[in-house]
Amino acid sequence: MKKHVISVCCALLCALSAAAAEQQEVPARLDVTAQPEGAKVFVDGKLHGPAPCSVFGLEPGSHLLRVEAPSYVAQHAFVQINPGAFVQKNFQLAEEKGIILVKTTPAGADVKCNGVSLGATPLLVTSLASGRAHSLVLSLNGYQSKKIEVRTEGRRPLVREEELSLDSGVVDCSTDPEGATVIVNGIERGVTPIKLTNVPKGLATIVFRLAGYEEETRELRMQAGASQTLSLRLKGRAAQLKVVSTPEGARVFLDDDFKGKTPLSLSSVKPGDHSPRVELEGFAPMTRSITLENAGEGTEEFTLESTLGRIEVITTPPGARISIDGRAVGITAEQGDSNKSKLFAIEKVAVGAHTVLVHCDGYEDKGYKINVTSRDTTQLYARLKRIFTPDIIVDTTRGIVRGVLVERDPLGNITLETAPGVQQRILSSDVRKITPITK
Repeated sequence: MKKHVISVCCALLCALSAAAAEQQEVPARLDVTAQPEGAKVFVDGKLHGPAPCSVFGLEPGSHLLRVEAPSYVAQHAFVQINPGAFVQKNFQLAEEKGIILVKTTPAGADVKCNGVSLGATPLLVTSLASGRAHSLVLSLNGYQSKKIEVRTEGRRPLVREEELSLDSGVVDCSTDPEGATVIVNGIERGVTPIKLTNVPKGLATIVFRLAGYEEETRELRMQAGASQTLSLRLKGRAAQLKVVSTPEGARVFLDDDFKGKTPLSLSSVKPGDHSPRVELEGFAPMTRSITLENAGEGTEEFTLESTLGRIEVITTPPGARISIDGRAVGITAEQGDSNKSKLFAIEKVAVGAHTVLVHCDGYEDKGYKINVTSRDTTQLYARLKRIFTPDIIVDTTRGIVRGVLVERDPLGNITLETAPGVQQRILSSDVRKITPITK
């Protein structure tokens, strides 16, 4: 009996082992289908191919399944895989919608796609498939319809801003002076400057009127959506201008054109901005900016300021040549036995800054910056520095001496200036050789 029980147990164990071995030999299988076909299948983040596809060799347990396709919303699902199990999963991916913000100038345009109205601008469109091209038609009463092509990628927002063209024309009008009444085809539209919209297609007659000015008429041929600019300078009645000056006799220029001498009356002056200028020798020119009104009268009075001054120059030594602003004006004269010159006067010098140069042979030039004021005298004392230039070399028993020869007496004794203001006497008995320095 005992042997029988043992035999039965062994048989049962063998059967269980065979069943387990048979179960391990059957692999688990996961079949995935999807719409659209070709969608990528990922299991636990690993790509297994496009749908439809079969996945083998998955470990028993829970796995994350992901299916995705361009322009579709990806789907996720958990699947439980048991040993030797066969699992089927089907996914119907929803088409991904793009995000489009449509703006127009002006706003309020109707947006249509395939003949279906989506709404009025500004409009956020979220019903069109992503990853595709779409044609949108923008229309607004009084403006030309406009067709635009849009294409979105994923859920990234796309912004389109469009400017609509008028179905009529636009004329931007301005006049000088401003404020002219504008009449289009007999209908008053406002005053300049003005932007005329809705100017009918075809021939348009535009009239400009301003009191005191000549009426101006222009004819324009308008096209739908066209924009034109019309800028006019209106012709007004002439103005009068009187110009006087103190002292009289000044030359009068109006906008750089010579008109005569003061006192002067000018008639038939064009209204607007002008620049009268008066000039008189010995006086500073004066210029003003004025505005003459249409048919107006104006008087301009100028009090001229003298530009003449005087410079007095004394030099040490006398005999110096004087130049002002590069122009030679004379030479200072000696004054007895004095090392100073007589006073040298430079008359009729214009007001302002000037450069005076003093030159004398054998002396260093000296320049001065002088500011001359109206009807005033500026005094200048120029003390020049002598240029020390040795002109002789004397070889003596004590050495060589170089300097300027001052004197050589009948006995042969020599007096040299060896430095500015320093003299040396050399006896003839000490002189070996005298050599002039050639320049």
